[in-house]
Amino acid sequence: MSFTILHTQLVDRGAVLPEDCLRVADGRIAAVGGPDVVQPGDTVIDGSGTTLLPGLIDSHVHLIPGCTQLAATFGVTTQFDQFSMPEVSAQETPRSSFFTSSIGATVPGGHPTIAFPPIPYATSPADAKQFVADRIAEGADHLKLIYDDGSGAGMNLPTLDEPTLRALIDAAHASGLTVVAHVSTAASAVEVVQCGADVLAHAPSDLMSPQEIEAVASSGAAVIATLDIVDGYTGPSGRLPLQDEPELMQRMPARWRRVLDQQSRRWMPPQPPDGAAARANTLALLRAGVPVLAGTDAPNPGMLFGASLHRELGHLVRAGLTPAEALVAATSAPADAFKLTDRGRLAVGTRADLLMVDGDPLLDISATQRVRRTWVGGEVVVPEQYAGSATELAGVQFLHQTTARIATALKELWPGLPEPTDVVREDGEVLGRVVPMAGGWLPTTVFGAALGPVAERDAAVQTVETEGLASLSELWWARTDGPEWQEAQLVEAQPDRVRLRWNDPLLDQPPSGRWYALTDVDLERTRPN
Repeated sequence: MSFTILHTQLVDRGAVLPEDCLRVADGRIAAVGGPDVVQPGDTVIDGSGTTLLPGLIDSHVHLIPGCTQLAATFGVTTQFDQFSMPEVSAQETPRSSFFTSSIGATVPGGHPTIAFPPIPYATSPADAKQFVADRIAEGADHLKLIYDDGSGAGMNLPTLDEPTLRALIDAAHASGLTVVAHVSTAASAVEVVQCGADVLAHAPSDLMSPQEIEAVASSGAAVIATLDIVDGYTGPSGRLPLQDEPELMQRMPARWRRVLDQQSRRWMPPQPPDGAAARANTLALLRAGVPVLAGTDAPNPGMLFGASLHRELGHLVRAGLTPAEALVAATSAPADAFKLTDRGRLAVGTRADLLMVDGDPLLDISATQRVRRTWVGGEVVVPEQYAGSATELAGVQFLHQTTARIATALKELWPGLPEPTDVVREDGEVLGRVVPMAGGWLPTTVFGAALGPVAERDAAVQTVETEGLASLSELWWARTDGPEWQEAQLVEAQPDRVRLRWNDPLLDQPPSGRWYALTDVDLERTRPN
């Protein structure tokens, strides 16, 4: 297939090209120029009022089934996985590209072992060569290592020692692998780059001194900012920041919209991090000559493949980067850092991974959220092929399983950590649950729908006791994949599904209603605005 896009603003390496037309043939950019680049048989696309960017690159994710398809929905055409089990990457049928580290190098009990089943470890320099060889055999494109004793979060965790750190880096470099190092503090950032690490997986969360900035800059390392980590906490609206982005939420598949809603109702610390130090570090590092790469750390709570990279661009601009510098961080800079010459640019011969947006993101970075069209290797992305699919459901279920494993591990580490609690009647029947949140406790039904506002625990329990069962006989407002809410009767309810009969006599439905998995239906007691 060949096509030509006419009269669009072409942005490459953060700068506007003098040309305004681009031709694609055989999955590659074939020409950049004026209207005369059109060839017989081309499909012609009018790009008036749009900006054409290289497909965006997310330099920090953790794979789940179908994440490449979800990311492509939002114009993210390449993702760098920074620690996943090899069976996940082996099963992924990519809609967009991904590169993986496979299993990261850590020690027993170290970060992030609570999120994974038993994995191989590197506990001494003698383990390094075999550890790297095993990751290459699993298909690793780069090496991820963890150098984090937990001090940045007030914890005490085991971590790699310096001799093992150096041995792993040397073994990776001997095999031609780029090394990405997870650190959380300024001091550990300096240590890993002095050992030879090529990329920092996060901007440190404590303020770096000028000497520490210079040490990182002189090493030649790059940094993945991951400033959007603060998006894992609810804002003034009581919702996660991503939920307050209408352009992104409009493109959000319904199942993932529900995932975000569930994540917004989890327990959060009273004083969430504000990210100020990480933003200051990111700007200082860039001004010192350190390449800054955009990354999201999806699918941590509040972060979603593809969508959150647009939030990350906004955070970079908030940190003081220009919109042009932010766009470089999500296109050519990661391509350069990971030695990929076939993407991240609007140049003849590169992959036709393209993102067309309405407006001018060089003037307003939020314009990247107004996705008009995305191409991966010259093929247009059709979001409807992913939304509602079995692949999407597999990703949601995988995330739920991982979240449950982490919650169990955290409960063992901190027995006093607040957790959802069933409210049970004297005869043993479960009436509902109370769910801990930052501002108190949320009373919910057995299937997780809110029964009232967040309140003190005793008041939330009382709400469940008085309304938990009574609410089941009420008419509810429900919706499935579409935007429209309709009244429905709850015929039966279970923790993971409900049976609904729609309150519309014209609908063709079984007399006893139909079962819906909670991944596939929204429920509210009162009609949403």
